[in-house]
Amino acid sequence: MLDASAYGGFLHIVLEQTVTALEATARLSTANAETIRQAVNDILHLAKRSWEEEKPVPPPVIWKRTVADVTEVTVAALTYPETPLPDQRSYVEVPFGGLEPKREGTSLPWDPLQPVTIPGTAIEVAGFIDRLDLAGDGSVARVRDYKSGQPLKPQVVLNKGRELQRCLYAFAVKALLGPAVSVEASLLFPREGRCLLLPDPETVLDKLAQHLNASQISLLAGRALPGPDAESGWNDLAFALPANADKAYCKRKQPRIKEALGEAALIWEAE
Repeated sequence: MLDASAYGGFLHIVLEQTVTALEATARLSTANAETIRQAVNDILHLAKRSWEEEKPVPPPVIWKRTVADVTEVTVAALTYPETPLPDQRSYVEVPFGGLEPKREGTSLPWDPLQPVTIPGTAIEVAGFIDRLDLAGDGSVARVRDYKSGQPLKPQVVLNKGRELQRCLYAFAVKALLGPAVSVEASLLFPREGRCLLLPDPETVLDKLAQHLNASQISLLAGRALPGPDAESGWNDLAFALPANADKAYCKRKQPRIKEALGEAALIWEAE
């Protein structure tokens, strides 16, 4: 089977190319479910062939099932019920913070080479926004980040510093389109039909800026200490820790680490 990373990559390719194709003809915001499904099928035929030529694929029966699943997830993502913005235009894989577009001739709502700095800090961020819907007059922006995994709990916002995409994308949109734009940022889980909006964006963005500023001050002072995820099996540097570090060593060190970091450690308690 495709692992989670490969599956997500294939899904994002199909989503990106389908939205691009729809925007070039009738616009995503005005397309009905039948038009969207036909566009997905057309794009998937090409994306599937390209993937097979460049990357390893599972055995035929599993690969066929994977492609069918990607079809349904893509259709669910693009037909998620929401009110279109006035004179809406949709953009996909939108670069910001100095990154170049992934494809030549891509339509963009801003200059992608313009730096994006978190307010109140010297921290610059860069990345690609999965999808950006923008009202014709530029007054409202809707940011969508597609997720193929399990949904977060509705009350989760920063998730102890693990979930920052909605916030960072909102920062980018405001920095590049101006502070007057109203931003709706969310995580969209199409498989479950759930869209988790970033609640009270202005307050959350202010809190995150405070956390980032505290972290920057700590790092510049030389206090670069391991956080709660150091004991995770996904930590590439776990080999440098004592054996069975997750059982005793990390837990024993955490209180002293939090004491040394002070305000910078508060992000680990942020819900």
